[in-house]
Amino acid sequence: MKKKLQSQIVVRYFVVICWIAYFSTYLGRLNYVAAMNEMVRIGFLTKPDAGMIGTGFFFCYGIGQLFSGFLGDRVPSRWMCFVGIAGSAMINLAMAFTEGSSGMLLLWCINGFAQALTWAPIIKILSERLSTEQCKKASVTMTTTVAVGTISAYTLAALMIGVADWRGVFATSSLILGGVSLLWLFAIGRIEKIADTSDNEDEVTAGVNATLRENDTNVVNGAVPVTGNIWTLLLAMGVFPVMLCIVLQGILKDGVMTWVPTYISEIYQLGSVTSILASIMLPITNLGGVYAAYYLNSRYFKNEVKTSGVCFAITAGAILTLVLFGGNHVIIAVVALSITTSGMMGVNTMLISLLPLYFAKHNKVSTVTGILNSCAYAGSAVSSFGIGLIAQYFDWEVTIIIWFILALIGAAICLAVRYQWQKASQDKVLEASNEM
Repeated sequence: MKKKLQSQIVVRYFVVICWIAYFSTYLGRLNYVAAMNEMVRIGFLTKPDAGMIGTGFFFCYGIGQLFSGFLGDRVPSRWMCFVGIAGSAMINLAMAFTEGSSGMLLLWCINGFAQALTWAPIIKILSERLSTEQCKKASVTMTTTVAVGTISAYTLAALMIGVADWRGVFATSSLILGGVSLLWLFAIGRIEKIADTSDNEDEVTAGVNATLRENDTNVVNGAVPVTGNIWTLLLAMGVFPVMLCIVLQGILKDGVMTWVPTYISEIYQLGSVTSILASIMLPITNLGGVYAAYYLNSRYFKNEVKTSGVCFAITAGAILTLVLFGGNHVIIAVVALSITTSGMMGVNTMLISLLPLYFAKHNKVSTVTGILNSCAYAGSAVSSFGIGLIAQYFDWEVTIIIWFILALIGAAICLAVRYQWQKASQDKVLEASNEM
């Protein structure tokens, strides 16, 4: 059992370093999304090629999440994250000199595997070094990296395309990632040293975990025997339907974000830089989605799955507004799309950031995080190529109607299984896990 951080100053410093580390990964992945419209516009990539590269990244990132989750419970988080961030820096530098779509696809797939080495280990190290309440707050704070990272990636892309070209986007991202990888390596090493040399240790927590290590069999809801097998545990907890909702969330969150600049450019006849800047409205409002979902869950619903269902329903309403009125003005479209991605960020916060913390008792936080995050990026992989294909051969109206149907399905599933999760999450066995 690793010692918890005691100093509040060190705790804040620790969370900030974790935040910066994961924030930087968005500069090394969403830079492609932000620059994609320019590469399509100048003819460097076709829409299907552009979508395939995005799909390749998401597919490899999703597969990588599975391995990262299992490795994260066995390999030190400090080194896993360093390798992931530093590796992404090198891949981004190589992307700046790529001369064709085939080479770009290969490199971006490798980047997916590299970046997969970051999220699950970060959630694990937060759960190891922070108290329960501190960890929940830190997990929500970490979710804001999506919005801030997206804003920064799009702003950086617009700036570099404006003063140079799309290659400058990848070169600049590489420099930033390289610097952050070194910051992470040395800062986390120092923080862990401070924690490990501390004289204070939570004896109750240590005793609970010693008991858990001796007994690898638990009972969920007083009826279902659960062994250390993670898939049996997820089945007993009723998480499998939730995993489908996470796939839908990945389709709607990353799929929409990937193609919004191209959608705005084509529908409203705006230039690449203007379309990118208009798209920045989405991640700005996404911050509101994170905290709105967290507030609703902690204040009213107290059920991560039910809260997610409400977020899906709100998203469906926003997409319906886009279908009916989006063609009237670009501002209406941007507002509707902003609500859409904000709703999906609320689902992301509930199901990917908070839900895995219930498995701390079983020492499976990293593993569950990796599994759930892989579901999200499976959806992202499908949407990146699929949306490009549909938009190429049909039209944007058909694409948006499909988004609406998927949001309704997500709402229906979440609301249908909310009572099962409510019962499981309030079980005394799981409450004991939150005392870690």
